[in-house]
Amino acid sequence: MKFIVSEKYKRQGKRKTIFAATFVVALIAGFVFMFVNSSELSNKIIAAIGIFLLAKYLPHAYRSIKNHDTSYPEVEILEAQDKINVSHKGAVVSMPLSDIEHLRIQCIKGNIKSLLLTTKSFNNLRFEGYENLAGMAELLEKYTPAGKTKNSTWYHR
Repeated sequence: MKFIVSEKYKRQGKRKTIFAATFVVALIAGFVFMFVNSSELSNKIIAAIGIFLLAKYLPHAYRSIKNHDTSYPEVEILEAQDKINVSHKGAVVSMPLSDIEHLRIQCIKGNIKSLLLTTKSFNNLRFEGYENLAGMAELLEKYTPAGKTKNSTWYHR
């Protein structure tokens, strides 16, 4: 069964990124205003440091906004072959379903928000924003050892 990230989740993530970038640009503009209008050396130094520290995040924010739709992997659970395939930008990583050690299902207001999966090699996989997360949780619960599935109402980031 194949799982992809929902368009709604992608839009929300992109909107948050744009908002954060706009906030950083506004802070930089404030520091530039402070730098230009201040006559004291200490204020100019604080403004220059603020501009320097915030400006280095703008290229990352631009790349994040530009490549946002392609930054989510597809997950395919193949029960017949007993493995999970996670594909992202042409690269596919496979993991046997028997390697699942622990599954945490995170619910908010009765809806599944995300799944945290721990494997025997202590890799942590987080599935959030996928369509049909309930179906994914049901499939993964089959392969999780007894007593190693937790339903959490507290949301872990």
